[in-house]
Parts: sequence; C-alpha cells; structure tokens
Amino acid sequence: MMKQWRVGARSLLREPLLHFFIAGAAVFGLMAGRGPDVGDRRIVVDEAVVAGIVAHHLRAFRRPPTAAELDDLIRDHVRTEIYYREALALGLDQDDDAVKKRLRNKMLAIASARAEARTPTDAELQALIDRNPARYARPVRYWLEQRFLGDDTPATRAAATAMLGATDQGKAPAATAPALPLPARLSGTPADEVAMQFGDDFAAGLARVPTGRWAGPVASGFGLHLVRVERRVDPPRPTLADVRQRVENDWRRTAIAAAEEADLKALMAKYDVVIEPVT
Repeated sequence: MMKQWRVGARSLLREPLLHFFIAGAAVFGLMAGRGPDVGDRRIVVDEAVVAGIVAHHLRAFRRPPTAAELDDLIRDHVRTEIYYREALALGLDQDDDAVKKRLRNKMLAIASARAEARTPTDAELQALIDRNPARYARPVRYWLEQRFLGDDTPATRAAATAMLGATDQGKAPAATAPALPLPARLSGTPADEVAMQFGDDFAAGLARVPTGRWAGPVASGFGLHLVRVERRVDPPRPTLADVRQRVENDWRRTAIAAAEEADLKALMAKYDVVIEPVT
C-alpha cells in the first residue's frame, strides 16, 4: 500500500493542476499582505496522513482503496489543505456561523470524550433505575374489547353515556358507527402497541378504565369508543440485567451533558461577557 502511495504521490507532484493550485496559493498569500511562510507553504503527505486516508475509506466502504482511488484521495487531501490554509489567510473563517458551530462541536467532543471513555458502575446504573423505574419497565398489557361510536362530538358523548346506562353489563353494546380496520378485541397487547393502533390518548385512557365492565367513552385518534378492560397486567419491576444497555445509554448521555456543562463553566470564567441592552 505504501508503495502505491509513493507512486500516487509522485504522480500528483507531476500534475499540472496541482502546480496551478500552488501558484494560486502564492498569489493569495500576496493578496493577504504577508510573505510565504515555510511552515504554512509546506504540505507533507506522510505515512500517517496516508494511513488516515486509508482508514477513512475503509470505514466508509469496508475495503481499502485501489491504487487509482488512493491517488485521487491524496489529490483531494492536498486540494482541501490548500483551500483550508488560504481561506484562513483571507480571514474567511471570521464571522461565519457554520465555521463557529463546527469548531464549537469539536470543543464539545473534547469535553465529552472523558465521559464517553468512562464505564459506569452497577451501583450508578441501579441508582438510575431506582429514580425512575417506570421508564425502564416493560409496558402494561391489556385484554379488552372495544366498540367504536363515531367522531368525538358532544352528541356522541351524550349517546355513549346513555348507552352505558342502558347496557346490561354482561352484554356488549352495539357499535354505532362503521367498523374500523382495527381489532374489536385485544389479548395481552402491550400498551405501546395499543398506542400504535389506536393512538396515545386511547392508551393513556385505558389506565383510568375500571376492569370487568363497559366504560367510557375513551377517545382515540379515530373518535370515541366504549371499552371493557377484562384484564390489566402490570409489568414486574425492571432489573439491571434486563435493561442494562438502555440504562447505560441514559447514564452516558447525562454524563456527557454534565461534562460539557462543567467545561463550559470553566471556559466562561476566562471571559468577561457583556450583553448590551437593545435600544
């Protein structure tokens, strides 16, 4: 691979386009009001640079570049480096929100690297579960029947109340609207799947419905329903073994946010920030 790189590099140095870029760089340097600096004007494509180029290609395409591809990648690296340096010389990075945000993100990455590298203890993860067990628990499961009544209007709500008052609790009420392409009965369905079918409002409303009798109306994304919850099974308390990855993801997000906040606080201590009133 290194032999291929050297061949590509020699080919690059013979490329007229590169000579044009170098000449243009010199002109830009004069326009910027400073003479050429040896350090700024020397672009070294060494083994470490080529290794980085090859590694990036491997991550993107899951194979090393061919000799021709490596030649093109090295050319592109040189072009990018030339444009980057000349843009800095011309001050094109100044007052550019896109550049500022990119550099800000790099600073945040430095601040968060420590948290990303750390492995949380089991005690830290368990503390997260204990603070919010409902977040990590499996969803409630429902066994139920439902009857669709129609759009959510005052008239439909009044009809639902009257229907419940007249309904024999051992007999299902009749639907008063065209059937939906949804099941009339659910058996052991998790609450999140209920929400996917009927909407979040319906799933949340089931938690307030008593078991063993028809009740409602319960609103869904389609309208109003009468519902009979036959059985509601609460999930067991979550254990660390069952939800470790999810808890660790939450811990890491919190740790990264704390590291970024601490780093920002330390940096802000170096500055005198003045926010002038708008007149």
